[in-house]
Amino acid sequence: MSTEEKSYWSEYYKNHSKPGSQSLFADFVKPFLQDKTSMIELGCGNGRDALFFAENTTIKYWAVDQCQNEVDFLNEYKGKMPNLTFLADDFTKLKIDEKLNYAYSRFTLHSVNKEGERRAMKWVSDHLKPNGLFFIEVRSTKDELYGQGTNIGEHEFITDHYRRFVVKEDMIENGIEAGLKLIYSLQSKGLAPYKENDPEVIRLIFLKSI
Repeated sequence: MSTEEKSYWSEYYKNHSKPGSQSLFADFVKPFLQDKTSMIELGCGNGRDALFFAENTTIKYWAVDQCQNEVDFLNEYKGKMPNLTFLADDFTKLKIDEKLNYAYSRFTLHSVNKEGERRAMKWVSDHLKPNGLFFIEVRSTKDELYGQGTNIGEHEFITDHYRRFVVKEDMIENGIEAGLKLIYSLQSKGLAPYKENDPEVIRLIFLKSI
């Protein structure tokens, strides 16, 4: 993430610091999770899904985001939740040396370029335990916002911030190249509605094979 992008999101979370209710994707993912396991979230934003998972499971949970001020706020806001830790870091260049059962990315892999996506995929593949799962939700090239702003690359646009719209087959290929196995794939509207918008998004689940 560029300095400009980091500044944009830091400013955004000054005005949207408190978590709201969990996303529909978090509701979708929760039934897959087993108690007393471990999970990392790549780009947690204001922590709404992290808090949902930590409050409703016994999972040891790390939630990563580059916005230091928001991470500091969330570590205070969560109160006495020893199973939840917010970390300030670049999720495409993680140095955390833990073996995990799950990784979770909602609306974050489209916020980085393809190389950042590949690095994140490889890190997840290297750090998932056997039979671990990687849950992903991203914007697709069929999104209503596609084409808005300045085109700076393949499916990449800048409005007030950067967005990269994902071709499902390309992301699947990157996951497989990283050493993961695809076990679930869906591209559809109705998965992430927000106010009057209903983007066509991609949901994927990858498995770390034994």
